[in-house]
Amino acid sequence: MPNIMKIPEHWQKPLLTLVLVALVCIVAFYHTWVSIVSIWERSETFTHGYLVMPISLWLIWLRREDYRHLHASFSGLALVCLLGCGFLWLVADLVSVLIIQQWAAVGVLVCGFWAVLGNRAAAQMLFPLLFLFLMVPFGEEFIPFLMDYTATFVVTLLRLTGISVYREGTFFTLTSGHWSVVEGCSGLRYLIASFTLGTVYAYLNYSSYKKRAVFMLASFLVPILANGLRAYMIVMIGHLSDMKLATGVDHIIYGWVFFGLVMLLLFYLGSFWQDSAPQAMQGPEAETETTMAISGAGKRWGALLALFMAIAVWPVLAEELHARQAVQAEIPIDVSARLEDVTPSVPDWGWEPNFKGVRAKAGYTVPTADSSVAIYIANFGDESQGGELINSQNYLVPQKHKVWRMIHNANTTVHGPDWSKDVEESVLNSDQRDILVWRWYRVGDAEATNHYYIKWLQLFKRLTGDASPELMILLYTETPHGDNRLAREKLMNVAQACCG
Repeated sequence: MPNIMKIPEHWQKPLLTLVLVALVCIVAFYHTWVSIVSIWERSETFTHGYLVMPISLWLIWLRREDYRHLHASFSGLALVCLLGCGFLWLVADLVSVLIIQQWAAVGVLVCGFWAVLGNRAAAQMLFPLLFLFLMVPFGEEFIPFLMDYTATFVVTLLRLTGISVYREGTFFTLTSGHWSVVEGCSGLRYLIASFTLGTVYAYLNYSSYKKRAVFMLASFLVPILANGLRAYMIVMIGHLSDMKLATGVDHIIYGWVFFGLVMLLLFYLGSFWQDSAPQAMQGPEAETETTMAISGAGKRWGALLALFMAIAVWPVLAEELHARQAVQAEIPIDVSARLEDVTPSVPDWGWEPNFKGVRAKAGYTVPTADSSVAIYIANFGDESQGGELINSQNYLVPQKHKVWRMIHNANTTVHGPDWSKDVEESVLNSDQRDILVWRWYRVGDAEATNHYYIKWLQLFKRLTGDASPELMILLYTETPHGDNRLAREKLMNVAQACCG
């Protein structure tokens, strides 16, 4: 009760309204918030999400004297931005882009707070409000890039050191042993931890927006460079110790110790440009300057009702649109009618496509002169959560697979005499064989490999009520190690005949 009494009277009703806005946002977008928390729970990379809201509240409480003389006033501009975030959530929900749904849900929450606080008060609390976006478990999309960067960084330094190294993708071999850059070595965990700590440090120690931006940029870039150095040092420790050190749990310990030293150095260097804390606004001048409240109880209730409706309308619209659009789980391509001597099963090469959420699939083997070509077609149906056509978890080969590894992956365009097709080309390797894989997507009559373009096609199709199938198509064949020319020709001939 003593803490309540310290809150100025003109802030008590707005604070209660802020709590109501938060509750309405959580209830309206419940499934999106559950998806955020579930990722916090299952992934150590994003456990910092539990602390974001408490830290934001702490940052506001820390500078409460700066806000004591401000007056909350409804913001129409915030309501417009909230509607934009709600529409973005609706679009992301229709095409099952979870990360955009999560960003949009947090955006609705932040805009709801802004609408209640008003433009001036929200501007004063801008950093703690924007800090809430760090609740979104974002960054897994960068893992392949970070893995490739780390592998390139390590191999380059090893060669500059004079050590002979052979590289295949994210796998490389030294005379002392084999190494690979896996997801845990990408440095994403260090990057997120550094950026989160760096943003708080910048807010607390700098009053200049320029200094804050520079330090936040440094807290983003430094861990990327540091992770490359960390990986290089671990490989060198393992190499020089004849693979006796840095190959087990000490590998992880060295990494976190090094990261801690890097962060301490970053904070130490940042302290040289530290600003003095700004003085809080005091007295009647501050109150006169910031008083912009809505007059009249009727207007206040009308504004509040409009705000709640703007939050709650989007899940209702989403449910209605989903009810009108049913994506058929079928395989419309009849390969047997287009090709002769087709076997309705894929060959036993020790690997075959396996994706979560597939509602309908078909596999075929097409004989050729010296080997076979396999065809795999998958339909994910209504794309329930975790089983989308475009999903970062739709691996051809998972990390740390006991048998297979991916040594090449890139989007390319293949050309025939009077025919061309965009494909995602991958080379899978095991001790027994190499397999060349082509993958692309078909939405209605359109085909592409670009994930963003496919999502756009899905959105347009669903908004128009079109329920035609959405397919993932794979062609693959055995290939001699290092020579994919003949394999490409076989895949091209079959692709043109059955899927052109």
